[in-house]
Amino acid sequence: MKSGRTEGLPYSLSRWTDVPAAKWEWFQESFRAKKMVGFDPRTAIPSEWSLRPDDTLGLVFWTKDPTNLIFDAPWLRAYRVKVHVTATGWEEVEKGAPDLREGANLVGMAASIFGPENVTWRFSPVPDVPDVAERFSTILAMASEYGVKSVYLSFLQENDLLPETRSEQDRLNVLVQVAEAAAHRGVRVYLCAEDRLLMGHPDLHPNLASGVCAPPEDFALPNRERPPSEGCGCVLMVDPFTVNESCTMGCAYCYAGDKNSAQKKRNTTRSLPVVR
Repeated sequence: MKSGRTEGLPYSLSRWTDVPAAKWEWFQESFRAKKMVGFDPRTAIPSEWSLRPDDTLGLVFWTKDPTNLIFDAPWLRAYRVKVHVTATGWEEVEKGAPDLREGANLVGMAASIFGPENVTWRFSPVPDVPDVAERFSTILAMASEYGVKSVYLSFLQENDLLPETRSEQDRLNVLVQVAEAAAHRGVRVYLCAEDRLLMGHPDLHPNLASGVCAPPEDFALPNRERPPSEGCGCVLMVDPFTVNESCTMGCAYCYAGDKNSAQKKRNTTRSLPVVR
C-alpha cells in the first residue's frame, strides 16, 4: 500500500466529482478502512493508498456543497485539510448546488470550522449573467466576515458544455469590478493561472493577479523537496476518481464533463485493477 506522505503527494477529493456532495458514503467507507484506491498521477495506474493520518500528506476537498464535510469535520482533525468551496449563485446552471445565500453561508461555515487559511472560495466559473458583480458581492460580504482572504476565478473554458460569450474586454471589466469590491473587504482576487487573460494587462487593478489555488508549498515537509506540480502550477495529487465517474450535482456546466469527454457513467460501484 502506498503512502502519500512517503510519495510526496496529497490526495484530491476530487477534481473530477464532488466527493462531499456526491460521494460522501464512499469516503466514509474508505475513511473507516483507512485506505482508498486512487490513481498515481505520475503513472495513471490505480493503487491502494493509505488514509492513515501518518501516511497522508494532505486531503484536498473540492465541492459546491460542503454540508457533509462540515458535519463530519471532527473525523478530520488529525489531517492536513484544504477545502475548495465553489460558490457562484449561478442557480440557472448549477442545478444541484446551494442557492446564492446558502452557498455564501456555507463558505463562511467551512472557514469557521477548518480555518480561513485552509478554505478557498472559488467563484468559478464566473457566471455569464448581467448581475455578476452583485452576486459576487453577496458572497463576498459573508465570506470576508469569516476571515476568507482570497477568491479564485475562472471563466468558462472553450471546451465545455456552455460557451464563453463575453469578449476579452467584457471579462476584463468583470475582473476589475470584483477586484474593486473585494479590495474594500480585504480579499485578494486571483484569476486561475491557466487563464492568460491578464497577460499584457499587468496594471489592470492592484487587487488582481494570476494565482495557483492549490500550491505545492502548502504540502511541503521540513527537510524535504516540495511536492511536484502540474501544468497550471497546482500540486500534483492522487485522485480516486476520473472524468468518467458519476456525480449527482446535475450541473449544466462542468469542467469535468465537457463535450469532448465521454458521458459520465452513472455507476455507484467501482471495480478497478489495483497494483499492490
